[in-house]
Amino acid sequence: MSAKQPKLPKNWPSNLKFISGLDIDKDLSKYLEISSSACRFSPKDIAAMERISVSKFYGLSSSKQLSISPTALNSVKIESLADKPNHPASPYFGLFATKNLSPGQLIIPYYGKVSTSENASETSDYCLRLNCLAVDADSTGNEGRYVNDYRGILDKPNAEFKEFINTDYNRVEMGIFVISSKLQGGIKKKQEICISYGKGFWSARK
Repeated sequence: MSAKQPKLPKNWPSNLKFISGLDIDKDLSKYLEISSSACRFSPKDIAAMERISVSKFYGLSSSKQLSISPTALNSVKIESLADKPNHPASPYFGLFATKNLSPGQLIIPYYGKVSTSENASETSDYCLRLNCLAVDADSTGNEGRYVNDYRGILDKPNAEFKEFINTDYNRVEMGIFVISSKLQGGIKKKQEICISYGKGFWSARK
């Protein structure tokens, strides 16, 4: 019997593969598993990340529930920007909050195809480094690939990429988090979630 396919989020393009977990081979997974001797993260980094788990922030008994119902949290949605001609990403898409999100909260993991850094695409706009590996959501990923850069949208980013530990697989993953500063007050319902792509991203595309 074939595995049940996850339900596609609204506005998910037909030409992209949707996944509800990292697309990673076993021979690469060992570099992210904190109990593995091949893990490339320092004990100090792991200790800091152990305070962050999927279950704590999502309120689920297990992050594996995301594989069964990836939109169970209802924390984000993909929206078309076609009706916002002044938006820098128009007429494409953006990622929006479906409820109020607290400072420091994990919004959603960032999923894609995992490769070694050496084999990572140099032209993809959706590739993130994860220590010695890279997560590329160019052709396969989840809602996280639609988070836009804050420039031209907000005065400053309201979210950031941060590493955390997926306790079900005992491994490090990348997630999109609400900026932890309480001065920003989190992210309000219906507000667009925006990060900083970084100066390197833009300088490479000049």
